[in-house]
Order: sequence, then C-alpha cells, then structure tokens
Amino acid sequence: RNEGYPCFSNFAELMDYQHDHFSTMNILALDTIAAACSVAVRSNGKTVCTRRQEMNRGHAEVLIPMIRDVMLSASFGFEDLNLIAATVGPGSFTGLKVGSSFSKGLAYALNIPIVPIESFDVFRINIKDTSKYHTAIYSHKNYAFSCLHNRGTKSNYKCIDINKMNKYPIYGYGFPDKLKVKYVEIKPCSKKNGFFSIDKISSFKNKLYIFILMIMY
Repeated sequence: RNEGYPCFSNFAELMDYQHDHFSTMNILALDTIAAACSVAVRSNGKTVCTRRQEMNRGHAEVLIPMIRDVMLSASFGFEDLNLIAATVGPGSFTGLKVGSSFSKGLAYALNIPIVPIESFDVFRINIKDTSKYHTAIYSHKNYAFSCLHNRGTKSNYKCIDINKMNKYPIYGYGFPDKLKVKYVEIKPCSKKNGFFSIDKISSFKNKLYIFILMIMY
C-alpha cells in the first residue's frame, strides 16, 4: 500500500485533484504496443530515466528487467509511485496484454491508479500538420491500425488496407521497408506517455471523459 496517497472511492474524488498536484507525482510509464518495449520514470515534472529496446517479440521477458533498471536509477522506490501510465493501443495484441497485465498487477499491489494512454494521442504531440492526416501503426500483411484526423476531430480506430491511406499524409510506426509506404516515422515512447498522463488526468475534470482503471481498496 502506498501510504500518504489518497484512496479514491469514486472518479469524482480523483477529478477534484488539481493539475499542480499531478505534476509533482512519481510516475512509471510503459509502452509495449509495437516492435519495441519502452519504460520511463517521471518525477516532479521531469523524466528521471528511460529504457527502450527494439523487438518484435519477447516483451514479457524484457519488461520487468527494464522497469527494475529505471527504478534503480530513481531516487525513490516502488512504494513511492503515485500512478502508472500505460499504453492501451491500438497496437500489438500480445504486447498490449503484457503491458496491461503487468500494470494491473503492480497497481493492485501498490494501490495506485493506472492512466490509460491511447497510442495515437501520444503520436500527435509530434505532429504539426493541421490538415487531414492518418496516424497509423503497422499490423500485418498489407494492413495497419489507423485513425484519420481532420482539424481536431478524429475517426474511429480501424484496421484497414494500407493502400486506402495514400490520399493523406501518414504519421506512424513499424511499416516494413518492402511495402514502400511513404510515412513520417513516430516511435512509441514511454517518456511521452508519462508527460501526456498529466494532461490527461487534468482533462478528466473538465471534459468528463473517464476511462481509467483504478484499484479502490
């Protein structure tokens, strides 16, 4: 149990927390959605340590050692973590299972919340395009997980034929060279997850948009 951290009995209590409080939190961020495994620790508004390893398979084998390494580099222990920022897709089903299973287990043990981060929301941090464009992550064969953005609005996430995405610019990750897809690469990044989680928690209060997995015991 994380002593000194409030146990929220409902989402309304969580939303009453102010942005200034969240910006000083100790955050463990992780990303396992694609052909890489990435973890980061953020504290007092700054990234303390990050680890990243490119890989198509084996996320389960490297995730815990990577988390151990970044926590050893931090000035605090697991018991001092305030929340976990975990990517919830779209992306690799197996990778998502690894990340979500670990996050839920650690959150339960520490009695802290998980902030779910959507992959494409983090991608948009690096995108300056104001017209129509796709965010995308390669899936399989000639298909990709995709979302069409248009001046602040976005479509539902779909797994579509890559050839149907050629009309607009593509910002994404993981496309094999053999497909010759023209796109701007944006790598999934746990460091950005930690940063984005602060703004996302703050937005819960104002937008009433809540999709957060919490351990409320």
